[in-house]
Amino acid sequence: MDKLDRTHRTDTLCPNKDVLCGPQIKHWVEIQLVDEHGEALPYLPYRAQNDATREGVVPEYHGQAGADGVIRIEGLHPIPLTLRIDADSLAEVLQTRRLRAKRAEPERPTIGAPTPLHCPQCSGHSPVEEKALSGGHDYHYVRIGQLCDKLPQIDPPLPKGEPLPAFHFPDKGFSGYTLGSEVGYRQPYERLDRRHVLEVCPFRAWSLMLHHQQDYSLVTAYNLGLMSVLAYSTFKPGEYGSVEEFFEQQCLDLSRTPRVRDGHTNPPCVVIDVPFSERYTISKPLDTTQGTDLKGDTQLFYAISASQVLVGWRGTEMNFPFSDLATDVTFRPVKPEVQANCEPKIPCADLTPRGSVHLGFRDAYEVARRSFESDLGNAFLERLVGKDLFICGHSLGGALGLINAASLKDSNPLLYTYGMPRTFTLQAVACLDGVRHFRHVNDTDLIPEVPPEADLENSLYKLYGPLGATLGTVWSVGQLLADPLIKGQDPFYHHGEIAAFYRTDQHIRVRGSDNPFYKSREGLGAPYHTIISRPLPVKAKLFLVPSLSETDDEQARAAQQRYAASLTTESRDRYFPKGRNAKRGNLLGLRNHFMGKYQPYIYGQLIESIDPSRMQERQKNRRQLEAQMLQHGENMPEDELLRDRLFLELQSLVGTTLECTRQIEGGLEAFERFEAVAEDNLYMEMTHG
Repeated sequence: MDKLDRTHRTDTLCPNKDVLCGPQIKHWVEIQLVDEHGEALPYLPYRAQNDATREGVVPEYHGQAGADGVIRIEGLHPIPLTLRIDADSLAEVLQTRRLRAKRAEPERPTIGAPTPLHCPQCSGHSPVEEKALSGGHDYHYVRIGQLCDKLPQIDPPLPKGEPLPAFHFPDKGFSGYTLGSEVGYRQPYERLDRRHVLEVCPFRAWSLMLHHQQDYSLVTAYNLGLMSVLAYSTFKPGEYGSVEEFFEQQCLDLSRTPRVRDGHTNPPCVVIDVPFSERYTISKPLDTTQGTDLKGDTQLFYAISASQVLVGWRGTEMNFPFSDLATDVTFRPVKPEVQANCEPKIPCADLTPRGSVHLGFRDAYEVARRSFESDLGNAFLERLVGKDLFICGHSLGGALGLINAASLKDSNPLLYTYGMPRTFTLQAVACLDGVRHFRHVNDTDLIPEVPPEADLENSLYKLYGPLGATLGTVWSVGQLLADPLIKGQDPFYHHGEIAAFYRTDQHIRVRGSDNPFYKSREGLGAPYHTIISRPLPVKAKLFLVPSLSETDDEQARAAQQRYAASLTTESRDRYFPKGRNAKRGNLLGLRNHFMGKYQPYIYGQLIESIDPSRMQERQKNRRQLEAQMLQHGENMPEDELLRDRLFLELQSLVGTTLECTRQIEGGLEAFERFEAVAEDNLYMEMTHG
């Protein structure tokens, strides 16, 4: 019907009759704001709205939280209430609060999975939740962006035009937090006449746990090893596994521990939470093969936070056209200068006042330095002021990292490398004492043995123009083949303190044949026996950092020298090589070279050192080695027995390097967080490899 036809009313009473009733029942609510440790967030200014305030029926509710973080609002209608906190005040206090160690750690969504990256907090992981529910209160977990009334002032500011960090700011409209918005509330009044405990996630970011110190740090070795893996990343910006995604997304996602995408392992980092203002604000991969001016084949990345500058150099890639291999084998020693480091028409100081550097490595570094002047030039030096500089790299990346550290030696760089080749000659290495460097070598890895410890300079390099490089290299190789022990006046030499993954090989001396044929002549009356050396079955891979115990290191070296006198030349070369590496590399040792063969030992040692009840298999292996030494000690070479006892002592010292982490604020929580997500069987350690 288009018009109301009152002649057809069916009610018996007047439809306009007023209903008599008392005043509408009013309600109250309490909101308590706490951090992840249950500590109050006091005196925060707030305002609250509902439909009644929006329509002007009642004035907007406002005030500030009490000393216990409680906001009490009375006289409420039974309708939803939305709370907003002053953004700048909230951000200021939340940056000073620390995260708890125990976290939900939801699984990362796979490709095509409907689960969002940042889902609601999983129940059962928060002691704040347990306390609130046991007290009869309602519990909610919120982030700053769900409470604040606008984007807070952030210094340094977020990039313009970029999306806000998704974890902290899930609500781009800053619409506030509506009580009872979660599933489970059927009627508006169910939200009222009760206390709601809001656990507010601190406004923090993840930072890699790195120790800029003179002594070796297992945590630093582990994290910089992962950064050396990240340097190989070829994922596009924003993709899971890219450099940008790691620093700009994972390090801002407090729901998960950051991980480096490495095949199927994706190992977690050891991280500490820092104020959001101290986050990584710059992260950039650099590749000389990209862009319009294509030169060389050098890749690296750098990341900068308020306290750290991190540089990771990519190692050799075995891809066509094998340009990295060409860099590796161009091992002519040349003057240690990098012209790209210097201003035009200004004399350029050499990296070292004496000695030489590997030509291929120097040129690869110079290509990067010249190609990325705006990134690695004076602006980069300005960014180093007041920050700790960390440099890392695997293989070729380690060599480039050492040259990089030499060029920045006045900025106090700390360098960790893995399977790196020799880069400078002996005289140059002697000039780099100010560069603190820990160099990891995996047993018989061949790459740390090249270039050989020899003076490879010769006059052919200087003749015949471009042909001289080829002729000089051929001559050097031929000379080495003729006399492998040649060193010369200024041989290539390793820099830094060694950290070795050393596979033990123990032997027992046994009597040879009892055949009467071997009886001594001329009636001496005693049988003549041959003495042979047989290997014992139990082997173990030991993690040795000699700098942790200089005294033990000297004793072990002396024991090796004495024991070496009783070995054949072949055995001596195999177990006690000359030079800085613990063992001489060989072709079979190439399987020990890849970063996937270095990281497992550091990972396993880190978990074991944090919690000795874990990683029992590697500890059992060492116990078996000790039992073997006890059983056969009388028949083992004395100096070999002494050497392995000392090496086991060195192995036991590696765990002591964790004390520097435990002693800093947040260090114990960092270990607890890492241990919760680390898996014992993530890697397979190759004891016999």
